Amino acid sequence: MIWAFDAIEPDLERAGTFSRRFFSSALENELLLRPIGTTVYLMPPYILSDEEIDGLAARTLRVFNNVIAN
Repeated sequence: MIWAFDAIEPDLERAGTFSRRFFSSALENELLLRPIGTTVYLMPPYILSDEEIDGLAARTLRVFNNVIAN
């Protein structure tokens, strides 16, 4: 299973560094995510519980909001 989403970053300079900034922030939040350009890919295991999915989504959103805000 692969989940993916695109970030909309109108500033081309910031868009060029999005993947590096997102990856670093994700690691700091104990997430191993794969950003390519402004698209972020998640490949979670099939055995996640509903609580684990909620935690993954919440931490991913926290990372995304942090990277977009800074």
